[in-house]
Amino acid sequence: MFGYIKPFVPDLRVREHELYRAVYCGLCRSMGRHTGCASRLTLSYDFAFLAAFRLAIESPDGLNVRVTRCMASPLKRRPIMDDNPVLAYCAAAAAILTREKVRDDLNDSRGASKMKARLLWPAAVRMAKKAKKQGVPLPEDEITESLAALDELEKENCPSVDRCADCFGRLLAHVFSLGLSGGDKTAAAAFGHSIGRVIYVLDAADDLENDKKSGSFNPLNLEPISPEALSASVRLELSKAVGALNLLDLNGMTEARELVYNIVYEGLPKEADRIFNKNKQ
Repeated sequence: MFGYIKPFVPDLRVREHELYRAVYCGLCRSMGRHTGCASRLTLSYDFAFLAAFRLAIESPDGLNVRVTRCMASPLKRRPIMDDNPVLAYCAAAAAILTREKVRDDLNDSRGASKMKARLLWPAAVRMAKKAKKQGVPLPEDEITESLAALDELEKENCPSVDRCADCFGRLLAHVFSLGLSGGDKTAAAAFGHSIGRVIYVLDAADDLENDKKSGSFNPLNLEPISPEALSASVRLELSKAVGALNLLDLNGMTEARELVYNIVYEGLPKEADRIFNKNKQ
């Protein structure tokens, strides 16, 4: 995942902001515990959002937030959520996605990027092995299948950003919905699918110029679409995500629910505006 899913902090209430910080730091510790210390370097806003989303649906036993110190902030105490099944799942899913991302870079990149991927590959494999040893259900086959389909489209130089985005949407549909049941599973899959499509489009638009210079695959370089049209498509996809979100039974943490709404209604649209306004200039 790519770091685009951020809250709009000025509109968060204090308890919601504190929960976000606690989830982010708690996920960092959970990654160190379940998938190794090196995996903590792969922590991103996106996985913190996944954790907040699952916390808004589930209420795992023993949920607790403590104010303590950590290696990243040895002098200032901060809220950190204790390890729980939701954080363990997000840590394990992050490790599988990291391994597949490094595998993709090994196959498709050149020069310094390929060398970097070679250096990271052993650590990525160890992360994924540790994740699978935790006994946490993982959508490993679905992640591999979706990324393989995306890889095929890249090899074909597919000019359709819609087809490429759909592969990543299917991937996140499985990640967001695994372990849920009934209507919640269906709605969470639809929500993850829309969020995945949005992330792919934002990443393609954000990397447009760099990919053009490096010769890396980007469907927007093969079939250009105006920033205005992309912005409209992203907002349409976000409206689908909101529709799916409203179908979910959000009986978990109230603060987590409000945090998710903040990110979908404000954080992601503002990130989209930043990227598309940059492309206009």
